[in-house]
Amino acid sequence: MEQKLLLISSLLLLAACKKDSAAPTTPTPEDFTTADVLNDFADHVAQDNYSDLAGLCNGLQERIAAFSTSLSDVDLALCQQQWRDTRQSWERSEALLFGPVATENIDPRIDTWPVNFVDLEAQLSSGHAFTAEYISSLEDALKGFHPIEYLLFGVNGEKTAAQFTAREVEYITALAADLADLTGSLDQRWDPATANNYTTAFTTAGSGSVEYPTQRAAFEELVNAMAGICDEVANGKMGEVLLAQDPTMEESPFAKNSLIDFTNNIRGVENVYLGRFGADGAGMENFVREHDLQLDNTIKQQLASSIAALGTITVPFGQAIIEQPVQVQQAIDAINSLAATLNDELMPLVQQHID
Repeated sequence: MEQKLLLISSLLLLAACKKDSAAPTTPTPEDFTTADVLNDFADHVAQDNYSDLAGLCNGLQERIAAFSTSLSDVDLALCQQQWRDTRQSWERSEALLFGPVATENIDPRIDTWPVNFVDLEAQLSSGHAFTAEYISSLEDALKGFHPIEYLLFGVNGEKTAAQFTAREVEYITALAADLADLTGSLDQRWDPATANNYTTAFTTAGSGSVEYPTQRAAFEELVNAMAGICDEVANGKMGEVLLAQDPTMEESPFAKNSLIDFTNNIRGVENVYLGRFGADGAGMENFVREHDLQLDNTIKQQLASSIAALGTITVPFGQAIIEQPVQVQQAIDAINSLAATLNDELMPLVQQHID
């Protein structure tokens, strides 16, 4: 009997050992440090987003170069689609409008709107050579995404290759080169292999970074960036245009891309919060879940609600401010609610728990 009990005990011990050895070892979302959040933001969000953007801008430059030779509607359509694809990456990056994109004035140099039609036409009528230096010297409203958009799509979004003048081809070619140069510079400034890169400035927060003497300062930067683009979308890009009932104030009217722009802005906020662009990493989400699960649920629900509200607008934004003002206002309200949560609940949580 004693031998039988000993055998049973041995079998039970073996089963327990097997169960322990098969236990999952994959880290849970809560297995992180605040340094992981900062490192993964730099690696999985900022670097990936800016690298993607630079590559797409190079692609746009190549498409426009091909069009300048062929002057075909097929190549024009490829340019237009490349502009839309590039725009998506840029709009998502607007949820992290700090660092070199701000301090080196890259944002206004590539994304000022509305287009200054009078001065643009004056440039086309002038005899200036569109050199890199000359394009760089122009005021912000005469370069970047939106003059390229205007030249590619035309006022009504129906431009054909045959409508291009030689001067327009020269101008758009130079604008595309300038855009590629600026976004390439932005990508390089976050590259950890380059001298004085911003990734190191961000990831050494609290341990030698001049820009961020504490980790709290870096986390506050992330919260301010997310809340800031929500405010810009709701109250600038949408609210001011709705209040004025003026479609000429719309951000991307020629490609009829404004609602996609706004949605990608909120997708960018989601990327920063989750710590991802392509690959996933530790994000602000992990920090919030550790301290306040309800707040994490609220932020995720408000992100989804904001995107869903934008999706209820079924006509181009310039029409929607006239034809669907209720849906536009509901989207504004949803995005403002998200911004309020980020400012009034997430920021105090950061300030309470991160030094």
